[in-house]
Amino acid sequence: MVKFPSFRLKLPAVLQDRIDRRYLDISFSRVAPLAVLVIFGVLVGLVFNTGVGHPYDKVIHIGFFALLTLAIHALFCCRLRMSAVVAFSMGIAGEIVQGLLPHHEMSLPDTVANGVGVALIVALIALIRSEKTQAVQDEQEELNLDKIGLEPVRTRYFSGQSPDGSGSPSEK
Repeated sequence: MVKFPSFRLKLPAVLQDRIDRRYLDISFSRVAPLAVLVIFGVLVGLVFNTGVGHPYDKVIHIGFFALLTLAIHALFCCRLRMSAVVAFSMGIAGEIVQGLLPHHEMSLPDTVANGVGVALIVALIALIRSEKTQAVQDEQEELNLDKIGLEPVRTRYFSGQSPDGSGSPSEK
């Protein structure tokens, strides 16, 4: 297995409050997805003229900005809101640049599709985080059946035997 070098850059104090770590880990596994997405975005957005009339234009925008938000979040280990704002700002800037170039046009539906892509990944990450938080809370809470007015069942469900080993199936 090839091990790529990893560089750590100390971040300015202003950014350290907004990012989980005190340094930026610039390793191949963190930089490559973002680099590939940026190259893909430049090629599709500026070189190839897929344009507003292309049948899959909005799907490309949604998928690209969802992946871009995820890549920014993974690279910088920043707060989710910050990743979303940076990705959506890049989308707005890209639309402005397209409006200034000949043979390209700025499009409000493209900007909305960018926002949908960002919102999808933010909702997915928030859902995963809430599920993990709920799972941790459930592990910490002990189930007290007496407190809620129930009592445990005294049979073994899969074998049908009572716990005393008599072999008689439970009555249900």
